[in-house]
Amino acid sequence: MMRHARPIQMSGSPVSVRAADRVAIGLRVFGLLALLAVIARVVQLQAFPSEDLRAAIDSRTSGARIESVRGDLLDRRGRVLATSRVGYRVVIDPVIAQEHADRIIVTLSEQLGLRPDAIGRPLMRAVAENARRVAAHQSELDTAAAGDRGGWLAGFGFGGQRGKDDDVRLVRYVATPSVLTLDEAEAVRRLRLTIPERNKSGEVVEKTIRLPGVMIERRSVREIVGGEAVAPLLGKVGYKDWSDEREGKLGAERLYDEKLEGQDGTYRYVRDAKGRPLWVDRGAWSDAQAGGDIRMSIDSVLQTIVAEELRRGVEHADAAGGRAILFEPHTGEVLAMVDLLRDVPGLVEVPWWDPESGVERPALPKGARFRLLREDPGRAIEASLGRNRCVEDLYEPGSTFKPFTWALAHEKGLLDPDEVLRPEGKSMLTHYGRRITDVTGRETLTWDDVLRFSSNIGMYHITERLSYEETRENILRLGFGSLTGVGLPGETAGLISARRDWTKYTQTSVGMGYEVGVTPLQMVRGFSVFARRGDLAGTLPGVRLTAAGLDTTRPGVVGDEVFVERVFQPESAIAVREPLTNVVIKMDEMRLRTFPDDVPVKYSMFGKSGTAYIACTPPPGMRRPRGAGGYFTSQYNSSFLVAAPAEDPALVVLVVIDDPGPAAIARQRHYGSWVAGPVVRRVVERALPYLGVPGRDTATALSKSE
Repeated sequence: MMRHARPIQMSGSPVSVRAADRVAIGLRVFGLLALLAVIARVVQLQAFPSEDLRAAIDSRTSGARIESVRGDLLDRRGRVLATSRVGYRVVIDPVIAQEHADRIIVTLSEQLGLRPDAIGRPLMRAVAENARRVAAHQSELDTAAAGDRGGWLAGFGFGGQRGKDDDVRLVRYVATPSVLTLDEAEAVRRLRLTIPERNKSGEVVEKTIRLPGVMIERRSVREIVGGEAVAPLLGKVGYKDWSDEREGKLGAERLYDEKLEGQDGTYRYVRDAKGRPLWVDRGAWSDAQAGGDIRMSIDSVLQTIVAEELRRGVEHADAAGGRAILFEPHTGEVLAMVDLLRDVPGLVEVPWWDPESGVERPALPKGARFRLLREDPGRAIEASLGRNRCVEDLYEPGSTFKPFTWALAHEKGLLDPDEVLRPEGKSMLTHYGRRITDVTGRETLTWDDVLRFSSNIGMYHITERLSYEETRENILRLGFGSLTGVGLPGETAGLISARRDWTKYTQTSVGMGYEVGVTPLQMVRGFSVFARRGDLAGTLPGVRLTAAGLDTTRPGVVGDEVFVERVFQPESAIAVREPLTNVVIKMDEMRLRTFPDDVPVKYSMFGKSGTAYIACTPPPGMRRPRGAGGYFTSQYNSSFLVAAPAEDPALVVLVVIDDPGPAAIARQRHYGSWVAGPVVRRVVERALPYLGVPGRDTATALSKSE
C-alpha cells in the first residue's frame, strides 16, 4: 500500500498545474478583450459620437486663435519705420456692461484720458446692434410659430417660449482705442463702481463691484518708429468691428496688409466643468506664421530732412499747411512724402449757401482770410489717422504746369528758335476778349524767355498754336486725370475737363496751370519726363513705394519693375532744362540777397515756380456766397518744382506752400520763388550729400547768372 501511494500522489500534480495555467490564460485573454473593447469604445466615442454625446463634448470644447506676428515696415535702407510690440487694451462686453453703461463710460474715459464719446459711441453702437439682432430673431420666431400654429416646427426649437438672447449671436466684444502699459492696465483692473442693492432685510445698501463686462486684453500693438512725419504715409492698423481680428486700415499698412499680416494659428482644447483647460488633442494645434517685412522706398533720413525744412518754410510764410515730395525719377521711388497742417488763428469759415435752407444768400466777408484747407479730424486724434494730402487733395499748379505744354509745342515744331514775340507791356486782350497779365512786362520774348520769365502772354500764344485735342491728350499722357498706381488708399485721380467741355477759355487756362486739378505726386511724376537719362528722357516712370535696385536677398524688397511710357522725344524733354535752370538761378540770387546766411549753392537745379489762386469751390449741394467768384482773390497755393543736379538729375523735388499769410502777400513775397523755392534749395543741399551725389562750389553754380 505504501509503495503505491507515492506514484498516485505524483501523478496528480501535473494535472493541477495545467488547470491553473488554463485559468490564468483565460483571464488574460478576457482582460485583453475587455481592454480592446474599451479602446474600441473610446475610439468610437471620439470618432463617431452620438448626437447627445457630441453636444456634451462641444459644450466642453473651446477654440482659440494664436495671433501671428505682423511684419515690419522698413525704410529703403532697412531701418524700422513701423513694428509691433506687446501692449494692453480695455475690452468691453456690451451684454454684461449694458446695465451700467453710462457709469462705465465715464469711469473709463476719466482713467484713460479719452473723450467719453471715444468709448461710448462704439459701445452704444454694439448695444443697439444687439437689440436689433434680438428683435429680428424674435420676429423670425414669431413668423415661424404663426405659420406652424405650434405644430412640428416647435420640435426644432421654433415658436413656443423660445427667442431668448441665448439663441442669438450677440456682439460681445468692443475694444477701446487706447494702448496701455502694464501699470496702466493694472490701474484699470482696480477700478470699482458703487451701486445700490437691497439686502435680505429689504434695505438699500451700497455695494462696490468691479466694472462689469470690462476686461484687459494682452495684444500685439503697432508702433510707428519713424515719427509723426511719416505716420500719415504709413497709416494705421486696427481691428474689425466687434472683433479681435487685425487689419490695416490706412496708408501703407492697408496697402501691404496681406503681406504684412501673416497667418494666424489655432488650437482647440477640452475644459472641465469649471472651464479650466484639461488637454489639447493631437492635431488640434496649428502654429501661427509670421508676416513678411516690407522694405519701402521711403528713406527715414530724407523724410526727416524734408519734414524739418517744410515746417520751417510753412512757419516763415505764416501758411496754413505745406506738402513736399522727394522722387527718384529713374526708378520711380518715392523717397520722402510729407504733409503738414498748421493751426492759424483767426481764420474765417466760408459762408456757403444752401439754396434749400430758406435763408437769404449771405455775402462773402471782405478782407477776411478764409479756412480753405479741408478739415482733418483724424489727424487731431493721431498722426497716423491723418489724410495724406499729397495723394488725396487737389490743387491747381499754376506756372509749374507750363513746361508740359511748352515741351509739347517744341515737339510739334511750333517754337522757332529765331522767332521773337513782342508783348508790348504786361497785359494783352485775347481775340475772345480775355485779359492776360504777366507779373513783369517784357518788350520782347524768345520762346525760352516764356519759361524763364513765366510769361502768361507767351503761353497764350503757344496754346493758340495747339489744337484742343493735342493739349488735352498731352495732359492725359503725362498721367494727369488718372491714378499714379502707387496704390495708397484714398488717392485722387485729379480733374481734367472732358472734351465736350473744353473751350477756348480752358485751352488758355490749362497752358497757365489753371482749370486742371492735380496732386503733388502726379506733379513729381510728370516732371520726371524732363529728368530721366539718355533715351529715357521724355518717358514717364511708374511710381513705387517699395525699394528698388537693392539686393533682393535682403528682406522686404518687392521687385524692381518700372513702367515706362514715352510722352516726348528726348530732344524736346532736354530742351526744357536750360530755360528752367535760369529760373532756379534767379530764385537763388533773390534768396541769398534776402537771406545772406542761408545755405550756399553747391548743386545745380532746373525747375519752375508756381503761384495759383485757390479755387472757390462749394461743397456738394451748396453755392458760393454773394460777391464770390471762381477763385479767392487773396489766397494762393505757392510751389516750386525742380530736378537736381541739373546735369544728371538724381532727385525731383516739389514743395507746395498752402495759403501763405497776408503779411507775405502784402509785401509781394507770397510767390513760389519766395516761399517754396528756398525750402526746395535747403532740401536739395541736405539730401544730395546724404545720397553721395558730388556737388560743386557756389561760384561755378552761379556762373550762368553773370
